[in-house]
Amino acid sequence: MSATRDVRYLDHAATTPLAPGVFEAMQQALLETPANPASLHAPGRAAAEQVEMAADTLGTLVNARPRDLIWTSGATESINLALKGAAEFVGDAAHVVSVVTEHSATLDTLAWLERRGTRVTRLGVDSAGRLDLDALETVVADGATLVSVMHVNNETGVIQDIEAIGAICGRYGALLHVDAAQSLGRLPIDCARMNIALLSVSAHKIGGPKGIGALFVRPRTGIAAQVHGGGQQRGLRSGTLATHQIAGFGAAARRVAETRDSEQQRLAALRDRLWAHIETLDGVMRNGERAHLAAPFLNVSVADVHGEALLVGLTEGAPALAVSSGAACSAAKGQSSYVLRAMGRTPREAGASIRFSLGSDTDTDTAAVDEAGARFVAEVRRLRALAGAV
Repeated sequence: MSATRDVRYLDHAATTPLAPGVFEAMQQALLETPANPASLHAPGRAAAEQVEMAADTLGTLVNARPRDLIWTSGATESINLALKGAAEFVGDAAHVVSVVTEHSATLDTLAWLERRGTRVTRLGVDSAGRLDLDALETVVADGATLVSVMHVNNETGVIQDIEAIGAICGRYGALLHVDAAQSLGRLPIDCARMNIALLSVSAHKIGGPKGIGALFVRPRTGIAAQVHGGGQQRGLRSGTLATHQIAGFGAAARRVAETRDSEQQRLAALRDRLWAHIETLDGVMRNGERAHLAAPFLNVSVADVHGEALLVGLTEGAPALAVSSGAACSAAKGQSSYVLRAMGRTPREAGASIRFSLGSDTDTDTAAVDEAGARFVAEVRRLRALAGAV
C-alpha cells in the first residue's frame, strides 16, 4: 500500500488494498460495457454478462445460486435489508435474536426495529467472545423468527460456530442471517450446509472496491424491500447496477477463491510471530483464544498504558503503524470497546486495546511483522516510563 510516509499497514479489517486484477476488471467494465445492464439491447446484455460473471464467482465462493444474490452498496446496507426486510415481512410476530458483540450496523438496526415494536433479544458471550449455544437454543425454541450472528468479529477476529447455529435455527424454523463481512475469503462459507437464509458481504474486505456488497437471500425467504424504484433485482433492491464495481467484486472473489487456504495459513504464522514479540511485555492480554480466531486478527489489551496515547504513539511514530483501537466503533462516543467489555475486560483494559489485522500486502519475509512487534513493545515501554516519571 502506497503512502506519503513510512507506514506499515496492519488494518485490513477496516479495509483492504485492491487485489491484483481488480482495477483492470473495473476499468474494462467502465470502458467496454458502459450500458445499463437492465437494458435489453446488445450493449445492455454485454453489461449484464459482466454482472452474471461476478455473481457466478461469488455464488461459488459461498455455495449459493448466482440468481439468489442481491447487489447492495456494502455489508451495512445488506444487513439493513436483511434485518428490516425479514422483520417487516413477518410483522408483529417478529422476534429477532442477536449477540451483544455484533457490528454497530446490526446493533443500530436492531435498536431501530425495537423502537418500532419488534421484539429483540441480545445474548452475551463468554470470556473468549463465543456465544453460548445452549442459551441460544433456549431463546430460539421460544419462538424466534430470525437469528443474526456475525461469523468473524470485526474487532477481535473471534469465530462463531455458524454451522451449529444454523442447525439450531433449522430445528425450530428460525431464519439465520450471517454477517460475513470479515469471514468472506478467510473462512469456508457454505450457505446450504450451514443453513444460512441471509448472508451479508462486502467487496472492500477482500481486495475489492468500496461501495459494493451483496446479500444472499435463500429461495422462499420472505423479506420486504427497503429501496423502491425501478424494480431491479426482483424488486428487492431497486436501482441501476454499478457494473464496474460488481466486476471488481467478482475479480476479488476469484482471487480469494484461488488463494484462501494458503494465504490464511501464511497470515496465521505471521500473526503468531507478531504475538511472540508482544507477549514478552508484562501486563499484556490477548483478546480471544487462538483456536477460535480468524488468521489475520490479533487484538491485545495492555495494562498501565493510556489507550489513546498508545494509539497515537503507534500511528504517528516512525515507522508509523496503521492499526486501530479495539474501540474503533465506539471511539466517536467516547466509550471503550463494548465488544471487549462484553468479554469481561474492564473499561480501562478495553480502552487500552489495539487491533492488528494482517493482509495480502503484509510482507512474506516477516520483516514488517518483526518491525511492528518491536515498535509496539518499545512504545508501550516508553509510555510506561513516562507515566512512572510523572
